[in-house]
Amino acid sequence: MALDPIWQQQLTLVSYGNQYLAHDLNVSRWLNHAIFAQHAFFFRDLNSQQLLAQHFQIWLEGLKAQGVTRLSLHCSSLLLNEKNPNPNIELIPYTHFIVSHSPKAQHAWLCGRELAAWYQSEQDYEAPIGQEMINRVETLWRYELNSKLAKRIAADLQHPNWDEIEQFLQTELFNHPLAQDFTVPHVGMAYYGIPDPQDHSDYLALIPNEVQADYAHERLHQLDALTQHIATLRKLAQQQDAQDLPAERQLQYKHFAEKIEDLHAKFIVKVANHYTTARLSHQSVQTLLDSADEQKLDFPTASSKKVGATHVIKLILITALICAAAYYFGF
Repeated sequence: MALDPIWQQQLTLVSYGNQYLAHDLNVSRWLNHAIFAQHAFFFRDLNSQQLLAQHFQIWLEGLKAQGVTRLSLHCSSLLLNEKNPNPNIELIPYTHFIVSHSPKAQHAWLCGRELAAWYQSEQDYEAPIGQEMINRVETLWRYELNSKLAKRIAADLQHPNWDEIEQFLQTELFNHPLAQDFTVPHVGMAYYGIPDPQDHSDYLALIPNEVQADYAHERLHQLDALTQHIATLRKLAQQQDAQDLPAERQLQYKHFAEKIEDLHAKFIVKVANHYTTARLSHQSVQTLLDSADEQKLDFPTASSKKVGATHVIKLILITALICAAAYYFGF
């Protein structure tokens, strides 16, 4: 199952929201961001169900007035053991949720919807033709985090090692046997969250352009492309006869697609919280151009040469001691 695209709006709220909270980036500069087209966001308290803000601009202004200094994005798996305190609200299990940080408290903002007391069907209500809602409406419910959850949140805020992340993505995804026919696209432009906009000047990226984060943009494009590539292969596999493609192969595609989704979700968290440092060092990093044989080569380093020399010296000393002992004891 692919990630729900709501993560793109969540990432934008966090990245641009942090610029607003920390650097006074005027909301008017990104108020009409294309990623929010045909989307409506409301913000309520989970316990009281009180409406706190009817638009993300009001929400951010309210957060800043209350002393909130930072927003962050996290995987919803952190909340698996939490109990919903309001049975009138159905929390939607999207992959990510937002957290607001202030000196006094941390609050999660969880997507959910009110349950109608008079509607008992398990199926979502579908309005008659012509009465459907055109915009996608999402309500984010405020939920105060306890100290245990706060510690888990803090782990996502530790500065990542982007070189290690890159190495892991290459090993687990891009160099995976099922991705051998995948050609990594070199897009060379910011990640907008929409298919190849014709006029880039009319669009804003999901990450503010005040910060250079080419690596984050590039990998977001490539993860999207890999997801689509594997989805296409799975679709073709399902159309083939069982004799042509064993069920085991179809299961491999399924598991690999799940791995892509999991690592994609985690990478989004890293980007949202640390895009200002999203760049690789000048050290040699394994790329898709490396062959399998090259990846297995173990070149000696300066430290390994020192270790080898040390072993030789020890061997000489031990030999000398044995000879001296033999001479002394008359062997």
